[in-house]
This record gives sequence, C-alpha cells and structure tokens, in this order.
Amino acid sequence: MPADADLYRVLQVDPSADPEVIEAAYKRLALKYHPDHNRGDVRAEEHMKRINEAFRVLGKPDLRAAYDSRTGARLPELRVSPSEVVLRAFDPSAREINFSVRLEQAAGPSFDPAIHRIDLALAPPWHQADVHWHWSADRLPADVDFTLAVADGFFEPGSTLSGNIELTVTARD
Repeated sequence: MPADADLYRVLQVDPSADPEVIEAAYKRLALKYHPDHNRGDVRAEEHMKRINEAFRVLGKPDLRAAYDSRTGARLPELRVSPSEVVLRAFDPSAREINFSVRLEQAAGPSFDPAIHRIDLALAPPWHQADVHWHWSADRLPADVDFTLAVADGFFEPGSTLSGNIELTVTARD
C-alpha cells in the first residue's frame, strides 16, 4: 500500500468514525472484495490487501492514533473567543497594544501540544503590526495574550481598530 494512501478513504469512513463503524465497514468491504467471492480478479485481490492494511492500522487505537498524528487525519477543531477583536479608546501615541482572547476545544480529538501545532495570525489591518502572542498553558481552554508593536502614525485619534484572528491547527512533523 502506498505510504500516502488515505486509510479512512480505503475503508470508506470518516476520520471521526467510532471503532464500531470502522469494524462494520471492514466487514462489509471484506465480504465484497474477498478472493473467495472474486476468483481470478487481481484488482479485487489488491483492493482486499489495502482493506486489510487499513483495518490493521485503524482497528487498533494505538496504531490509529499514530497514523492520525502522522497524517493530520484527525485534527482537533479549536475556536478563538472572540474571533473578532475591536479596540476602542486607545492612546494614538501608543507603541504597543495588548489584548487577550480565549482558545477552546470546539470538536474533534483532544488537542495535544506534543502532536499538534497552533498558528495564530491577525488579519488586516493588523498584519502591519509586529505581532507577538503566547498562551497561558499547554492545555485547553487557555488565555492567549497578544502584543501588537506598531510604528508611529499607525493609530489615528478617535478611530476603532478591529480585525479577525485566523487560527490553524496542524500535525507536528
């Protein structure tokens, strides 16, 4: 089986499928592609090999977890609250603006900093600022503190600054 084969696709299940669903899919496909039911069909035999390998990995929790972390097949869904930050009544001569947001698990497998990576970016107009962020813990929920270092003239007196926070979760290499 090619190393980049999607084992969930081979078994025709969603990456969030429960173990019982994976086993039922395996049994259904094994019955359909088993060599005893497809004598002389080389393609069915090859497909059965892929089905067996997919079930060998996805049918065991430890092998499935390793596969998921390696491929990013089941990434946690996280959310930032609020997703849009509006800053009012700030000093236009300020060189830094500080604010905090909350990072929480929304769905999917549990976030694990050993296997998942978080990237946060501020959408325009904040992309012009030098942005630094850190969070309070390696577990969720957690507070994320942002510091925007800006040049003179970035802020106009009496203006409101707002922007979205873009969040990306990936598997660590």
